[in-house]
Amino acid sequence: MFKRKESLNFYALLIQQAQVIRDAVAALCAFCEDPTQEKGDFVKVKEKEADTIRRQLVEDINRTFITPIDRDDLYRLSTSIDDLADYAWTTVKEVRIYDIQPDEHLLAMSRTLLQMADGLLICMQKLEKDHAGVAAEATKVKKLENALNVQFHQSIAELFETDDIKKILKYREIYSHMNHAADKGDFSADILLDIVVKL
Repeated sequence: MFKRKESLNFYALLIQQAQVIRDAVAALCAFCEDPTQEKGDFVKVKEKEADTIRRQLVEDINRTFITPIDRDDLYRLSTSIDDLADYAWTTVKEVRIYDIQPDEHLLAMSRTLLQMADGLLICMQKLEKDHAGVAAEATKVKKLENALNVQFHQSIAELFETDDIKKILKYREIYSHMNHAADKGDFSADILLDIVVKL
């Protein structure tokens, strides 16, 4: 039993999870470019896949006596990056519910979010052996969150130039999903910075 526990590779699981989350955000970008049923459904497929990996990681944390990273940090990191996939699917779902088309603002923010997801994946790939590399990449992710926040406020400002209340309410909700997702990416970067200081 102890041999099984020692053989668990949390770094590999984090990389796997980050890859699927990155794919979910990439799928969101594809949907924003061409909002077909198939492309929207694929975001849900990746979101469910990310949830499955996260559940596996949490189960492994709970049955392992010693983890290479503080178990609370490991849990928080896995939960935080998973939120990116959750927001990706929520965005698709509400675009459908509100019966609107993704606009240039949503596409721009989704592309910035993809850059953040790419950066978080690189962080996971470097986490075991290249702590300086993680710190550098996590700092880039945090800067991207600032960039997306600017995009968010620009999109809201332009939205309020119209008198169409229904449009304002619908698009503001969708834009907010992107902004919240970026916040989770930023929080993930903070956790990674904390982890590399402790390792």
